[in-house]
Amino acid sequence: MVDAIVLGDSWSWPAAMSIDLVEIRSRMPSYNPNSNIEDSIQWLPSFNGNYSASSALASLRAHHPLVPWFKLVWFPQYIPRMSFIVWMAVRGRLSTLDRIHKYDPRAVTTCVLCNSHLESHAHLFFECLCSRASWTQLLNYCGSPWNGLCWNDFIIWASTHWRGNTPIIVAMKLCLGVAVYRIWKERNCCIFEGTKRTSLVVALSIIDTIRCRLSSINLKGHPPIALNWNVNAN
Repeated sequence: MVDAIVLGDSWSWPAAMSIDLVEIRSRMPSYNPNSNIEDSIQWLPSFNGNYSASSALASLRAHHPLVPWFKLVWFPQYIPRMSFIVWMAVRGRLSTLDRIHKYDPRAVTTCVLCNSHLESHAHLFFECLCSRASWTQLLNYCGSPWNGLCWNDFIIWASTHWRGNTPIIVAMKLCLGVAVYRIWKERNCCIFEGTKRTSLVVALSIIDTIRCRLSSINLKGHPPIALNWNVNAN
């Protein structure tokens, strides 16, 4: 309490019996208290001395430079639940079978979509024949044919080339978010529900989601985006 450390116009600190008290004393200003001025409480993390939840959160949150792929995942037109899955995928934090095998050696690690390779982030989203078939259709429509890059290299490439807020850039970012989300959902349906759809059906569901999203947003300075996607089965 304040009255326990102030005596008139001078400090009256008790014996330091803890590290916390030593730290508090070291951070106190060098001037003495003034009994002629009314006491007031100030919240130091905010610029005006008033407490707010946002300033409290900012004081607790560690600040790091933005990663290069930030705007690839989080952009004004993103779909929250889908961008969250992309964020997890880019960071390699989804529970793919190769990661599960590290703490459960009995777990089967074969990709449930193609039944031929180890399931990892890189394989599931780009190398798997089932997911690649859907990707090829989407990227070709966006004017970005399949470039043969692996998952990590593609994220770096897209972060560099897919910049801005033009309709085509927004469409390509949505392609990434929706495709990763749908592929992950399809994988989960295979494992937990025993259902599996064709690459064509998955591609159509991706396109329908992107079409609905684009029709609901307004890109300033650009006319509405009209889609006429024709997906062919391979």
